[in-house]
Amino acid sequence: MNIGLTVSRNARRYPERVALVDANNDRSIKWKDLDRRVNRLAHAMIAKGLKKGERIAIYSKNCLEYLELFYAGAKTGIVIQPLNWRFTPEEVAFTLKDGAPRGILVSAEFARAYREKAGELPSIEFVVGLGDGHGFPLGYEEWIAGKSEAEPESVRAVGDDDLYFFCYTGGTTGIAKGVMITHRGAFTTIMNMSVAERIAPDDVYLILGQMFHIAVLLPHSYLFHGARVVILNFEPRKTLEIIQREHVSSFLGITTMLNYMLDAPDFAKYDTASLRLIGYGGGPMSVPTLRRAMAAFPNAGFIQYMGQTELSIISAVLSPEDHRRGLADKPHLLLSCGKEALLCECRVVDDEDNDVPRDGRTAGEMIVRGENVMKGYWNLPELTAETLRGGWCHTGDMATWDEEGYFYVVDRKKDMIVSGGENIYPAVVEQAIYKHPAVLECAVIGVPHDTFGETVRAVVVLRPGASATAEELIESCRQNLASYMKPTGVDFVSELPKAPTGKILKRILREKYWAGHERRVGGA
Repeated sequence: MNIGLTVSRNARRYPERVALVDANNDRSIKWKDLDRRVNRLAHAMIAKGLKKGERIAIYSKNCLEYLELFYAGAKTGIVIQPLNWRFTPEEVAFTLKDGAPRGILVSAEFARAYREKAGELPSIEFVVGLGDGHGFPLGYEEWIAGKSEAEPESVRAVGDDDLYFFCYTGGTTGIAKGVMITHRGAFTTIMNMSVAERIAPDDVYLILGQMFHIAVLLPHSYLFHGARVVILNFEPRKTLEIIQREHVSSFLGITTMLNYMLDAPDFAKYDTASLRLIGYGGGPMSVPTLRRAMAAFPNAGFIQYMGQTELSIISAVLSPEDHRRGLADKPHLLLSCGKEALLCECRVVDDEDNDVPRDGRTAGEMIVRGENVMKGYWNLPELTAETLRGGWCHTGDMATWDEEGYFYVVDRKKDMIVSGGENIYPAVVEQAIYKHPAVLECAVIGVPHDTFGETVRAVVVLRPGASATAEELIESCRQNLASYMKPTGVDFVSELPKAPTGKILKRILREKYWAGHERRVGGA
């Protein structure tokens, strides 16, 4: 399977149908024209001497050209290296040195940041500017102008096990690791998502997650079926406006996005009746927030994806039906991340990789096997071998599982708090704190303690206009948890540090508490 053939096939089937809408600047393109532009871009890269397996980077926010580049790379075998613009300039430079692309596309917004580090990047032979005012000698439209619109011959030499792209995970949470995704891995996600979401050609999908991340595979699934994809850089009111204007049928948003949308003062004025499905992932959603979202979008089913970059997004799925059962008479399902996806195999194991009891109580590490699993980490063979040992991807997620096949993520393995010899999973404490109506977001971490080694501390963001005291939140935990699990302190902040996926960066939160300590009990 060559992912680039998605465009060729749909140009034949749906030539006059709109394929992409870039809502950031109100551009749209039909399938027949998208295929022509992708082919021109493919020939432009070939003309620069790029060959199968070599890399080209893109340093930009979400835009139409992003997907053009991905599909042109697929047709040529040239590997796409998207850059995390939320990384520091030093981290961006590290990933470019590590991936060693020969060329790079840079949007005007990041032109200055790129130029500051350009002298440190010997592998880059050419730069192509995106948008107005980029200031580079060569612009994107000029670059592809006049190139052949014929399918490149290279498309026949690219297939299942060839590398499609790699994106970096980590960065501000540790050393950045390039996760390698093959055409087969991408296609497996397309199939898993197609079945889970029952995608049809008349769907309209809104991509909100940044495409420098593994979220780039989300629109791939809809485009595969010939559905229209709307591209947007998230802003709450703009998102609601685009849902109404484009009659969006589905999107995936992290918890933070949904909270911002629901808190928009004029939320009720927008028509969101076109939504049939809302996905969420990138971190847990509290049950109160989930119930609030389901009430706010009554026409939409909800679907949760459990996974990570190394798994091409999806390993487990909590279906819309599971959500309905959770609201009706199975409330525990709203705490689950679902059952294994169609083309995935998941287990929960102890430290010797033996299955733990399927009792819904015994925690172990969740491991995954399937064609969606990454090829490995770029330039990190030892870490690859450790992560993929025994033919299974060891996720680092601590979970339980039950006889019905549902998985319940307890926390990240490295986030577990050990206080006075007791194991405490922060996610359990966080769920108790979320029961307080004033809490918008929270993170629970372990902080040093002279007697117990470490103790529980909560960092909390309150809802706009709401109030709560530390004593109130601790009392809420006391009523719902064993005494040793309740926080010994609460800090109130205006926002929590987050990765591009929406996951809270607990390592950053820990820094001020563990500064000066040689050993960081309970993870780093």
